[in-house]
Amino acid sequence: MKSDQYQHRSYQTINIIFTILILAIFAYAFVYSPGSGNYPVPSYYNRYMTGMSPTTGLSHSFSAIVRGNLKEARNWNPYGIRIFLFLLLQLISRLGAFFSLRCNLIPVKKLLTADITFSILLFICCYGKLLLFWNYL
Repeated sequence: MKSDQYQHRSYQTINIIFTILILAIFAYAFVYSPGSGNYPVPSYYNRYMTGMSPTTGLSHSFSAIVRGNLKEARNWNPYGIRIFLFLLLQLISRLGAFFSLRCNLIPVKKLLTADITFSILLFICCYGKLLLFWNYL
């Protein structure tokens, strides 16, 4: 029984940490607008390297998405919507897992297995093209 309690607490802690990180990313995107040019975290590629990377314009893209401007988001970064969707679905998944554990709706081992499977498939769907592009740089 102690092993299940440990798994329960560890999984709950990881879900809380990921939820906070995803919410922080969304808050960052909401606070800084694409046209303002006042992003506190500069792009590594724009600052230290020449050329484009698959992540160039991602912050701008996220900022456009949280404002509902998907066309502008796509212009800033063609992968932005996929990556944002991944984070949004992960946020929903983290919250669902948190409440499932709090209410004891699903055993921890089954929830963990379903979460890992869902996260891997979602990652492949959302990041697959980006990872393929990255290998050609």
